[in-house]
Amino acid sequence: MVQDTTKIALITGSSRGLGRNTALSLAQKGVDVIVTYRSSEAEAKKVVSAIEEIGSKAVALQLDTSNTKTFDDFAAQLKQSLQDKWQTERFDFLVNNAGIGVYAPFA
Repeated sequence: MVQDTTKIALITGSSRGLGRNTALSLAQKGVDVIVTYRSSEAEAKKVVSAIEEIGSKAVALQLDTSNTKTFDDFAAQLKQSLQDKWQTERFDFLVNNAGIGVYAPFA
């Protein structure tokens, strides 16, 4: 029996910016990626396509880290995606990149 040694990374906020660059960099190293996005599904799908062009597997899941009420649904979608795409129940790396900006005077 051959054991699959593919690693899977879950990267929050990976539809653009630093998260996107991290996802693409890991994919170039042979890591599969779970891309998360808050509002731009189209951007997330572009990242998934770019990862697949590199030769790694990827999925995009919506995750709003500012709304804890969505976490149970996200966890269920994550579990299903891991089973469907990789036939596993686990991922290997978590990159907490999601963030928000508050544009207000500090004082």
